[in-house]
Amino acid sequence: MTEVVQTALAQFELYQIVLAAAVTFLATIFHAASGVGGGVVIAIMLAPIIGVKAVVPVLSIAMLIDHVARLWVFRQHIDFPAFWAVILTALPGIVIGALVYNELPTRAVWGLLGTFLIVSVPLRRYLERRHFRTGLKGLAVVGAPFGLIAGAVVSPGILLLPFMLGAGLAGMAFIATNTIIAVAVNLTKVVVFGGVAFFDVNLAVIGILIGLCAAPANYLGKWIVERMPIRVHAMVLEGIVLVGGCLFLWNAI
Repeated sequence: MTEVVQTALAQFELYQIVLAAAVTFLATIFHAASGVGGGVVIAIMLAPIIGVKAVVPVLSIAMLIDHVARLWVFRQHIDFPAFWAVILTALPGIVIGALVYNELPTRAVWGLLGTFLIVSVPLRRYLERRHFRTGLKGLAVVGAPFGLIAGAVVSPGILLLPFMLGAGLAGMAFIATNTIIAVAVNLTKVVVFGGVAFFDVNLAVIGILIGLCAAPANYLGKWIVERMPIRVHAMVLEGIVLVGGCLFLWNAI
């Protein structure tokens, strides 16, 4: 087992490994405090190191581990009706989105991720300003297109934010419910990517190590969420998302 890990890490410089671990830990603290967006920060940092094509599959493993840890921390606040409303209609789209991603050329992946990141910020703000209101039926309707997007991008939970808030989910209830949705999304993607032989041993090991770096940060994130206004974090995160989206589009061009 040690030899497998050493082989996976041998392709990177020491500073890249340390940087990846540090950014993962810090991004997860913010993610745990807001419920969305941490995967985007990690993806922006990892893309130049492991290659953009590998980002979504690797983060599917990493975020699965991270979200399982977060789910344990916030388990008492899950809104199961909202979870089932989203995930039952999202599952087919997640499979389709992951299969489409597997066939995309690298340049298209850069463009897809960059466009998603940039569009997600004004879309979220627009829906927030409109005081969008929805219920379980509305979440079920949103689940289908959400699943299609979620299968092909990292950290799509930001798009669910206005709809879940419109359904009355906020604070820890939002974080817990969004987390269990993310567990189901990433588990499905791991199965799909594994089924089409996208993973090799090295990518799987990298994903596991990133997930292990992220998991402990959830406890610190829970402490922060009780003390820091989520809106402050959202503004910082939006800036990072926009910069990252522009960088991704630049690489696509």
